[in-house]
Amino acid sequence: MGIALGLAAALSWGFSDYCATLASRRTGAVRTVLGFHLVAIVALAVAVAATGALDGVTGEQVLVLAGVGALGWVSYLAFYRALAIGPISIVSPIVSGYAVVAVILAVLLLGERLGGGEVAAVLIVFTGVALASADLRKLRLTQRTQLLGIALAVLTMFSIGAFVFGVSYYSGELGWLGPIFLGRVFTGALIALTAIRGREWRFPDRSTATLGLIAMVACLDTAGYIAFNVGVREADTSLVATAAAPYAVVPVVLGVLILRERPALVQWLGAALVIGGVVLLGLVA
Repeated sequence: MGIALGLAAALSWGFSDYCATLASRRTGAVRTVLGFHLVAIVALAVAVAATGALDGVTGEQVLVLAGVGALGWVSYLAFYRALAIGPISIVSPIVSGYAVVAVILAVLLLGERLGGGEVAAVLIVFTGVALASADLRKLRLTQRTQLLGIALAVLTMFSIGAFVFGVSYYSGELGWLGPIFLGRVFTGALIALTAIRGREWRFPDRSTATLGLIAMVACLDTAGYIAFNVGVREADTSLVATAAAPYAVVPVVLGVLILRERPALVQWLGAALVIGGVVLLGLVA
């Protein structure tokens, strides 16, 4: 069940990134991130009030999740900036390595252990994610001016990996809802401050299509974290993180079917490795 929920998180985040890309092209990245956080926070607040999900939270846990929220803020800003100045075929595989960070943190901080078959599955999935997201032909053409984008992608990989792990850390004590809500609140507050400072808090494009895309991002992105947090209550964080790693494959498929993109042969190989690795993980876990 934990692996299935990890795959559900991958699908949710993959479709979320696609919708976020469309929304960002319409109204800007900062406004998109701010908008979907506001929608998600309101929806989660209603659920928290109805369930009393924060009744058992301590001051220490709030402080930790505030730090987790700051990691989320860094990851969102770094990710969109990286996409703006760095080639997506290089940025995407680097960011997809967030799952490696989550797995390492689970092993170091939670004392989780992986068997030989599980280690093999993890390596296959991570290799597949990198290949499916990358076009090595473009890697050879990378200019020095794009190095900052690559550096920001590395920052995103570490910060979003720590954010995903941090949001799930207290799921055993607080349930799946409380940590997600608090992480979203602190991330959203910092993003709001960033938008106000940059005078990007107004939404000039209020068309139904744009607002609908932002609402869709809020639903999909939050659903991914819900699936992930529920998953780590059923299986080790390292296994759920591995199952969620293939989310980067979703934009590749959507690009082929909708945007008429043509992935390189190495990307198709990567997709096959991802599928094979997840199947292996399900067999040996």
